[in-house]
Amino acid sequence: MPAEQDFDAEDFFDRLAAMSNDELFAVMQKLEEESADIPSEQRDVSDVFAKIALVETAIEERFPGQLLAPYKDWQQHRTDI
Repeated sequence: MPAEQDFDAEDFFDRLAAMSNDELFAVMQKLEEESADIPSEQRDVSDVFAKIALVETAIEERFPGQLLAPYKDWQQHRTDI
């Protein structure tokens, strides 16, 4: 997966801030799935890991002191359905 030449981290983070918790968690899940498909030699040029870091930051800002626990809980509830 080639890097997106026009990735704007600030714009991406602003869009994350406007999302509901479910939307934010769904973005994280999608990015985690995408990251698994990136060959190791392309990881340095992919923006997926930068996006994951931004989503992690957004989650941690919404849920101070909980790290990614709310996301992990969300994943668990989705698999229980």
